[in-house]
Amino acid sequence: MNEGRGDSLQVRHFYQKAKIPLELRPVSGRIGFLKAIQISESQRNSPSVEVWGRNEIQKIERMSWSQRNAFIQDRIRNLPCLILTDGLSYPQDVTKKAKKWRIALFATGLSKSKSKAQLRKLFSSFESPQHILSGGLLHIFRRGVLILGDSGVGKSESALELISRGHLFVSDDVVQIQKDKDGKLIGSAASLSRNFMEIRGLGIINIKKIFGEESICPQTRIDLVIMLKRWKEGKEYDRLGLKFPENQKILGVDVPKISIPVAPGRNIATLIEVACKVFMLKQKGYHAALEITEKLDRVLAIR
Repeated sequence: MNEGRGDSLQVRHFYQKAKIPLELRPVSGRIGFLKAIQISESQRNSPSVEVWGRNEIQKIERMSWSQRNAFIQDRIRNLPCLILTDGLSYPQDVTKKAKKWRIALFATGLSKSKSKAQLRKLFSSFESPQHILSGGLLHIFRRGVLILGDSGVGKSESALELISRGHLFVSDDVVQIQKDKDGKLIGSAASLSRNFMEIRGLGIINIKKIFGEESICPQTRIDLVIMLKRWKEGKEYDRLGLKFPENQKILGVDVPKISIPVAPGRNIATLIEVACKVFMLKQKGYHAALEITEKLDRVLAIR
């Protein structure tokens, strides 16, 4: 796996991604960091990383020298790395064997059960392909809305106004998208740009610091794509809206898409809010364009 994709993951990359959620610390320096953690389809829920707790350490301490030697060789000889939980220390013969066999040893203060849960969550995220899009992601009316468009069209400015109205900020400029276990698209911010937004004339601003923690949504399911397009004189636009929403394919999933022409004097934030409301009504079976068309047909039929 290359940095979390494919069938293997170098131990050094695993440590970079796991050190915060699992509160890991390396016990033997960078020994074993170039080894690969294999993740085949049959190992998705139990990849080649072993987690030890009090039971394993107590079991080793009760063994004779020959039993300990056999147990250690059987359990860790072919491992890329081993994690010891509960703030415990490795027995000296384990650290010696691990050094000899170039096995990375990690320790954590978390419990064994919590460590395993975090490990499953971590490897679950590795197995899902990831897609990066340039755009903004907000949580509007309890819907995840991905805002796309040309550079300079006003995506960030519109997102800033929507946040000031109480909608939640997920990401600006770079949106990371992957599928969850149900095949739904989940969007989040890149770790480097999380909570930050770039506004022309203001530079980079911290949304969390300005609007408070309640303005931030770490991730959201992507329900709707809104495409902002520059208004072009002479171009025909669908005034009734009979052709919307379109679809945007992301990671093989069709996401409803509404295109909004951007022209001077148009309040883009309000249009985005209304587009979301229209989309929600359409999900419930109501379509204003069809209603007015039906009314017109009835009037024509009477005549």
